[in-house]
Amino acid sequence: MKSLLLQVPQEVSYLTNYGILGVFAILMIGIIYFMGKQFFIWHRRNESRIVDLEKRLENYLVEDRTTLMETLTSNNHVIENNTALMKKLLALVEKLEKSN
Repeated sequence: MKSLLLQVPQEVSYLTNYGILGVFAILMIGIIYFMGKQFFIWHRRNESRIVDLEKRLENYLVEDRTTLMETLTSNNHVIENNTALMKKLLALVEKLEKSN
């Protein structure tokens, strides 16, 4: 009886090993397919997020430039006023020096 159990034909042993490898290969293909599908879903989601962030960044840059230009214009106006007042002050000082 023991001799029959120990003497398994070589073909049956080979098919059993191939069957296990086949099942393993099918499981791996299924896992790779599922992971690839999840990756593409994740990629699409991130791509739309990136587009949204780019739009927000562009809006921020436009607002920032506008604020910066307004500030520069305001500062230029202050500098022009200060320059005009300094010229008037110098003229007044020169006039007072001439009168003394």
